[in-house]
Amino acid sequence: MTLLEKMDRLVYATRLDHVVFMKFQPRNLRWSPLLVIVGLVAGYAVMVKAPVVTLPGFWIGWLLYYGAFLAAFLVRAFGPRFTPTARQPLDERELMIKARAHAISGMVVASCAMFGCFYMASAGAPFLWHPHTPYEWINLGFGVQAVAMLLPTLVASWLQPRLGRDQED
Repeated sequence: MTLLEKMDRLVYATRLDHVVFMKFQPRNLRWSPLLVIVGLVAGYAVMVKAPVVTLPGFWIGWLLYYGAFLAAFLVRAFGPRFTPTARQPLDERELMIKARAHAISGMVVASCAMFGCFYMASAGAPFLWHPHTPYEWINLGFGVQAVAMLLPTLVASWLQPRLGRDQED
């Protein structure tokens, strides 16, 4: 058996072929995106509270934050379908849900960005926090990116009807 055949068998043994060839059934993930967003916020807060890299709290926050960042990609991939495949194009219902989900989430992200601009302008006031180091700004940007990726999945999951017990399998 050649190396390529062994690698091919490994892909099928680990069931990665379902992800690579998009063989899985999309699901409504109603609460998973919210849990990932909470993980992002909690990880960022822990990282900011322990700015010294040598502290264990920083590394716990870093693992929580970037674990949630990676989970955002997985939730997006396993959630409602937004991208058509060659075998399964999006039908009219999926196109409508995709358009509404992206419109709603775009308005939420734009509103939060607008609020963030006004907040950062007044962050010099007492008791208001703002990022100080470039590392905090970069992590904040990654967080905005992950939330912008998760919101359409969250909205689309809530826009679709709930699956019955017989339809879950």
